[in-house]
Amino acid sequence: MLNPALNRETLTHRAIIVTSVALLSITLPIAAFRAAEQNSPGTFSGTVYDASGAVLPQVDLTLEDAQQVKHQATTDASGRFEFPLVGPGRYVLEASLLGFRPLHHAFELRQPRDWDQAVTLQVGPLRETIMITARRAPGTGTPSRAARTGAPLRVGGNIRTPGKLHDVRPIYPQTMRDAGLEGIVPMEALVGRDGDVLSVRVLSAQVHPELAMAAVDAVRQWRFDSTLLNGERVEVVITVSVQFSLAD
Repeated sequence: MLNPALNRETLTHRAIIVTSVALLSITLPIAAFRAAEQNSPGTFSGTVYDASGAVLPQVDLTLEDAQQVKHQATTDASGRFEFPLVGPGRYVLEASLLGFRPLHHAFELRQPRDWDQAVTLQVGPLRETIMITARRAPGTGTPSRAARTGAPLRVGGNIRTPGKLHDVRPIYPQTMRDAGLEGIVPMEALVGRDGDVLSVRVLSAQVHPELAMAAVDAVRQWRFDSTLLNGERVEVVITVSVQFSLAD
């Protein structure tokens, strides 16, 4: 039943204006407060994990803003890091820890949830350099200058370095020796959880195919004990550089 005490007359133009002004006086300060709250600097924090989900302490992190101003932080015993007074904008986060791939992550802080992030570091590649030297065939030219190779990666933290159980040395192809050809074969090998080499790929197109095949055939026969990450078997990438050179 309708209430006869209620005034059901149509609002006048003046009443509509007064009501609108009253509503704006309430909503505008709230919107301004929320905008100021969202644009104000806050603590950018997060947790760093490895691929198994375990936290990683002592990870060095660098946060760089759009003006290339950098700030440093290190994860604590629980894998947590904090960068205080970080405002909205574009940033680059870098993280490094021995035995893991360096992280370079570009992102933007906009929503409140962006100020707390999870970071996962992947197991880094191992490195091995092999020198294969053979006698130069009579009448061949001088060898080309050998390219420099990187230093072996030091593995630390929660990673147990895989040990090589079965090694096969590449054989210098006789046709390459007779032609006086030298070269460096850079490769990337994927070692499975059981220590077998699952795949090998050559990383450069400027390699003679006979040298590449000789290097790949040898690496495919290698066998390792398992790589352990926090006690669990994991796959690992090994960067191999085989240098074929001739000696007089």
